[in-house]
Formats: sequence, C-alpha cells, structure tokens
Amino acid sequence: MLRQTNAITTSLILLAAILSIPKGIAAPLHQTSSGVQDDPCLAFTMPATDELFGSSKKVFAHYFYPFPLSVGNKSASDDYYNHNYLNKNGESGKWSAYGGYLRQRPLPVGVGAGDKWQLSNMQREVRMAIARGITGFTFDVLSANGDAQLQMLLDAAQSVDPRFKILVMPDLAALKSNTEAVVGSIAAAARSPAAYRLGDGRLVVSAFNASGNSTDWWAGVIAQLKARGIGIAFVPTFLGWKGQAGAFAPLSYGLSDWGTATAAASDAMKGDAEAAHSRYGKIFMMPVDPQQYRPKDSIYWEAGNSSAFRNAWKSSIDGGADWVQLVTWSDFSESSEIEPYTDATLRTDIGTGFYDLNAYFAAWFLTGSQPRITHDVLYYFYRREPTDAAAPAQSMPNKIVNSAPEDDIELLAFLTSPGELKISIDGRASTSSAPAGMTSFKVHTAPGTPTFTLTRGGSEVFSFQGTVQIFGRSGLPSGVVDMTYWSGSASQHGICTL
Repeated sequence: MLRQTNAITTSLILLAAILSIPKGIAAPLHQTSSGVQDDPCLAFTMPATDELFGSSKKVFAHYFYPFPLSVGNKSASDDYYNHNYLNKNGESGKWSAYGGYLRQRPLPVGVGAGDKWQLSNMQREVRMAIARGITGFTFDVLSANGDAQLQMLLDAAQSVDPRFKILVMPDLAALKSNTEAVVGSIAAAARSPAAYRLGDGRLVVSAFNASGNSTDWWAGVIAQLKARGIGIAFVPTFLGWKGQAGAFAPLSYGLSDWGTATAAASDAMKGDAEAAHSRYGKIFMMPVDPQQYRPKDSIYWEAGNSSAFRNAWKSSIDGGADWVQLVTWSDFSESSEIEPYTDATLRTDIGTGFYDLNAYFAAWFLTGSQPRITHDVLYYFYRREPTDAAAPAQSMPNKIVNSAPEDDIELLAFLTSPGELKISIDGRASTSSAPAGMTSFKVHTAPGTPTFTLTRGGSEVFSFQGTVQIFGRSGLPSGVVDMTYWSGSASQHGICTL
C-alpha cells in the first residue's frame, strides 16, 4: 500500500477491499481488467505475469529458510527477531561483541491461525516475489533435516502459481561431502511439480560452493540420482566460476557465480555470460547482489548505495545472461535480502527500495525491452551513520572487504521528463538537473533526516522526507554499528510501504 498524502487514500483502500488483495501484499499490485498493473510504487507499467513467466529467461531469488517471516508464530514485537536477533544481548549474549546477530528483519506479519501458518507465510513470500518480477526461488539446503522446509516451499509455490518454480540448491558449505543428504534433498524436490525442470524433463539442480567437492564426487551424485530415475541438469554455483568452469563443464548444463556486492565487481561480470556461452557452450546464471553486510562477522562490502545492484542487473541485461540469481531473497545474516526489511521498530517503509527497484530491471531482463517510465518515482538509499562512526557498545570493529568505504546519500530518480532533483539535509540543499529516464544523484552524508524533492519549471512536483535519521561520527544511540543501506521510495501518491 501507500502511506498517502492526499485524497487518493480512501479510493485505494476501497479498491483493495473490493479486489480482496492478500493481506501483506502492496495494494496496488492488483491486475486491472485490461491486464495492466497500476502500482504507484513503480515508475512503469509492470508487464502481465503471462509475459514474465513466458520468457525463456528466468529470475530466481536465493531463499534462505533460517529467516522466515515469523519465528514461532508470535506477534512481531514479541518474537525471536526482536528479542534475540536484533538485541545486542540476545541469545544469551552470544553476539554481544558484534552488537547483535542481525540489523534487519522481515516485515511483521500477524499471528497465523491453525497449524498452516508457516505455509501461509511462504505463500505470501511467493506472491511478493512474483509482484516484482521474480519467477522462482533457489532453495538453499543447509542440512539433512531441511526437507520439511523445502517441501513446504514447493507446496506454497504450487498453490500460489504453478509457473513459479523452485530450484533446489544443496549448500556444500554446510553439507560438505554428505552424499546422502545431497542426493536426498534433490530426490525430495523431484517429487514435486513445483521443482524447476527443463522442457526435456530434467530436474534443474544447483549447488552453493559446488567446487567444495570434486567433479568425481559430483559424478557419483549424478549417477545415484540417475539410478533413481532422476535425470538432472546441473548448474553449479561457484565462489569464482572461471577457475572451476573447465573441470565442471562436462558435468553441467550451465554455470553460475555467487558474486560480490560491489559496483566494480558487478560491472566486471558483464562479459561472463558470453564467456560461458562461447568457451563452454553453457548457459550462465548471473548473480545480482544488493548489498553485503554481515554484523555477525563485523565485515561489509561497499555497495555504493544502489550502484552494485544496478550494475549487476545491467551486466545481466547487456551481457546476455540466461538466468539471474538474486543473492538473496532472505539471508538477513548477510543483509543481502531483496525481500522488504525493517528493524525492531517494525516500520514498513524503511526497507522497500531494492524490492521495488528490482521490478524495473527484472521486467527489462525478462521481456528484452526497457520499461517505459509512466510516472515519476524517487528512490533513496543511505546509511544511518558514516562508515567511520564510533561504536562504543561493541568490541569487534567493522572491517571492509575488497572495496573502499563511501558515505553518500543517493536519490535515484525515474522521471517522465527532465526535472531538477534536490537533497536537503543539515541546513544544506544540493541540486542536480536530471533528464528523462533513470538518474542517480548522490551527496555526502550528514546528520539529520534528508528531504528529497522533484521540481519542474520552478514548481515543486512532490517532496518527501527520508524515513530513517542519519547520525554523525559519534554513532548511533545504541552504540553499535549499522552498515545497512536503508531504502524506500515515493511518488506523488505518497511514500511506498508494504
């Protein structure tokens, strides 16, 4: 929905009620009688789902099941996220040196009735993903006991939309050489019609850190599956694919990389799909990472606001990638989630930017046509504090990996015609002329709450305030580090919120 600033509030609420839009899904996601979506959180008309699912290309989002919408089916203010994961002293102080285990959590959901609340929440996630151009999930299998969660997600996908597919991905960082667990999880997925298969019937299988085991080991896995009557199309995911491609190509249908959430690394992958095609005759699944910040390890990669995300999508589109894997849908421990996020305040308008922005690039990738901007939308991405801010309440200092820190506020504008962008904060205003289309405008961070404004011909089109406060070098009131890029968007209709 939108937190409205004008009289359109009532009409949208009535429209949502009449059309019985699922609770927790943005109200404007409804399909009109003409098959065109009307969504003020997007700057364009989202293509019909038939067109998106009908594409030969695919957009998967990596599903990390340890972080479901609800832990224990409690009210969000009293659940495990707020009491433990987001609490510096949670889980008996296990993560106190790091300021706590997480800095973000999923948006709050109500307490579910009956014993199907987990399935209901997974169905909600599938609907949310479809609404932003995601055509399937890659499911991270972390243990031999993970089949129940896998089966539930398969059931959720099948019940919401049979076109939404699940690609099973055993995680070798967790399973290591446990052949029984790997074969068992793949066989479990094969029983469901929601598992992703090629046109020839082969089950598509990936694996995180596939080179953790040898090609001989994988040949044995494939042989065991074949003996069970399960033919697979293997698309291994590597932590650096180029050094492994030659050995794995004979076993594989495609190749993939986990990627890195920096603007430079994302841009450098532009030629990877063509290399997979021409050198090895394989399809390529491109990683698209929004950001990487791991509070539990006190490390982060500099994503440059939305730059890493946008560069990765452009590398996928311009480079001719066959599939995309969004890294991730729901790994809150690495702050890499595309799924809308919040913090202990449970506000629903502080972590929607990557989710909404994904729709633009996914539609472009799947249809092959850059979306036409139909109305003005402004997105923002910024941190709550500079990268050198003090953190007296945690003993482990933050470290940056393979990148240089940046301290900027970004306004990402989608404009129907040229206009002037303005970012105001700390008594200062910075402006930039922007053409029609997409423009990134950045200014150096400063304490306060930024205000974002679009004007044309000297007249204000609309203006709104960012939804999180920025603190100075003395750090956050909590005394812990938060390198999260918080994000959101607004149009003339109001501030976007789920």
